[in-house]
Amino acid sequence: MSSSDAADLRPILNYLYSLNSRGIKPGLERIQKLLDAIGNPQNAYKVIHIAGTNGKGSTCAIMANVLQAAGYRVGLYTSPHLLNFNERVRIDGQKIPDAEIALFTESWRKLIDELNCSFFEATTAMALDFFKKNKVDYAVLETGMGGRFDATNVTLPEVTVITPIGRDHQEFLGRRLAQIAYEKAGIVKSGIPCIVARQTPRVLNFLSKEINASGGDFYYAPEQCQITNIQRFPERQVLSLIVNNLKIDTVKFPLIGDHQLINLQAAVSALMRVKDLELSAEVLRQGITGVIWPGRLHILSHKPLIYFDVGHNQHGIRQVVKALKQIFPTQPVHLVLALGSVKKYDRIGKIIQPLGGDIYLTEIPDHPSVSAEILADVIRKQIPSRLIYVDNKLERLLNFLEIQIKSDEILLIAGSHYLAPQVLPFYGVSLT
Repeated sequence: MSSSDAADLRPILNYLYSLNSRGIKPGLERIQKLLDAIGNPQNAYKVIHIAGTNGKGSTCAIMANVLQAAGYRVGLYTSPHLLNFNERVRIDGQKIPDAEIALFTESWRKLIDELNCSFFEATTAMALDFFKKNKVDYAVLETGMGGRFDATNVTLPEVTVITPIGRDHQEFLGRRLAQIAYEKAGIVKSGIPCIVARQTPRVLNFLSKEINASGGDFYYAPEQCQITNIQRFPERQVLSLIVNNLKIDTVKFPLIGDHQLINLQAAVSALMRVKDLELSAEVLRQGITGVIWPGRLHILSHKPLIYFDVGHNQHGIRQVVKALKQIFPTQPVHLVLALGSVKKYDRIGKIIQPLGGDIYLTEIPDHPSVSAEILADVIRKQIPSRLIYVDNKLERLLNFLEIQIKSDEILLIAGSHYLAPQVLPFYGVSLT
């Protein structure tokens, strides 16, 4: 049993999850009033703030690990979690203890209810308070969604980062990329460096204008950090890195795919813009080499070779497909896919076509999903020659694949963070 499943914590977690019923409400007034009552813990340490559509968590993990390698005490706040709530709040890689979750919630529950705070507002306040109590030097904060009205946007950061922007959460952020980019750019602060990861030309042009108009200092990561001599392997990438006056050769980077190189470029560029932070080549090497971020082309088995990735929108899945075909250009990759009910899937067949393997469609346990049959109809129209197998019960499908997939074959399981509670334990993977 994981620590966050302990019997005495269940009522606390049930209460916190019940706050989701209050929905997503724009505005920073509630979180600011809650933090005012707590003593504004967000002012007790230096903050690095990350927004974007894809790659936020990986970028946060890279930055946190490099800062730890430099000897700093580092808080990390990300979402959603894979297996248990405690993963969202970490200090130096250690998850927040059950007792701290219970203490914060019991201490501030009355005010949380009076202010009608959302789940994310309450958990953000919890993380910020926990970081203060434990005297972190830096807190690396990932936005939950958007940026302008995200609960994490009450902080005054040392540097902000905007990772690649695509279409996701359109029901909240708008249908056009410019609208989405506008919301993400809401984390920009006057006089504060903002590092922008590689973007499409249109999005980049919009962001540069928006950042300059907001008074932020715009830096484009591909111009700040160069990555060369890339070698790709099933479990890692090996590369050379040039940033400022540092050149680091033969860096072993555990996260695979070009999209992770974009995240690495943004993370390193941002750290180099943090005031009074000096990082040596050895610290950068150590921090990059030691990154662990589960659920991102995470190998669950070697024979057969099984990957799990939480890519949950068309942009993210496209990057995962590209990464695997770079490593295995001629070998077919079979796919298990399930998508949340609010996700776009109009081009999904074309996106997954390069994998070349059989397609197994299912649904996310205990979570609103796109019907596996509807997904099958869409994909059959786009790649009619491909074998498609449908089973809306994930566990039953995984048991079937234990027999179906041969030891020399490759399987990708993808589509949602919410697959993790069943997928990871099925393959005996824990996140201790």
